[in-house]
Amino acid sequence: MKKILVPVDFSGHTDITCRYAIEFAKVFGAEIKLFHTYFDQIIIADTSFPDTLDMSTIYNEELMKEIFRQAERSMAELEEKVNNLIKKENIANVTITTILTGGELEYELKGICTEFHPDLVVMGTTGKGNNINIWGKVSSFIIDHAKVPVITVPEIKSFRGFGTIMFAADLSAGNAATISGLIDLFSAFSARIHVVHFITKSKQNDEYVRMKGLQLKFGKEEKTNQVSFEVVEVAEDNQAAVDQFVAEKKIDMIAFQPHKHNLLYMFFTKNITKKNLFATNVPLLSVPSGT
Repeated sequence: MKKILVPVDFSGHTDITCRYAIEFAKVFGAEIKLFHTYFDQIIIADTSFPDTLDMSTIYNEELMKEIFRQAERSMAELEEKVNNLIKKENIANVTITTILTGGELEYELKGICTEFHPDLVVMGTTGKGNNINIWGKVSSFIIDHAKVPVITVPEIKSFRGFGTIMFAADLSAGNAATISGLIDLFSAFSARIHVVHFITKSKQNDEYVRMKGLQLKFGKEEKTNQVSFEVVEVAEDNQAAVDQFVAEKKIDMIAFQPHKHNLLYMFFTKNITKKNLFATNVPLLSVPSGT
């Protein structure tokens, strides 16, 4: 892991998002690229008077210049803050680079991923003004389209660390490889990974057998408390069950494999959606199949 992309909008919890990126970067000796897209669309007034149109164009051009200047100032301040933190903690193997672009956020994000080829993306789930409708939509877009792991950080008060990771298993053939990858990824943090599969009480079919088969592949890691396995039966209030598990196990991060049409269709229940996962207010790690 040598390249970490951090899309930022300079909202209040950007510092914590950067903290997650730094913790990974210092373990792997990675470059962190801070990325920001600013609004650069000229708004033309709806009028038939040429003079008014000219004034509107001039006004908008000046406005766009000011937006760009503000974005430059904000990025410079953030870069300085992150670099000061790195120096303060004597982190020698992390480099910080920045990039500013103007345009539509989703399009620009897709472009920078293609150009930069990050090994990990770290971003917030809410944007400036707590606008989860826009920034949350973008983070969901990246989760659905990125071919690399994506960490999404909610608006939390402090960095939670990586001591306890929950992996929501769908009991598919790819789960074993993903669990192995998670063990390797978090070994430097001495993390414990809770592999959990949620089922409704009315559907107990062969999930227990499949979970046992998955568990048997990690006997050595289970003995050293690196990983544990559990099937959790839930009733109708699935959100409560997820929240309870997170609270009882003191989960610091939830890892999952995204599914294109229904993020949690298999490993939770049909009633669990992206909204439920984001509602846990715990950082999420999306791990695409094959990574």
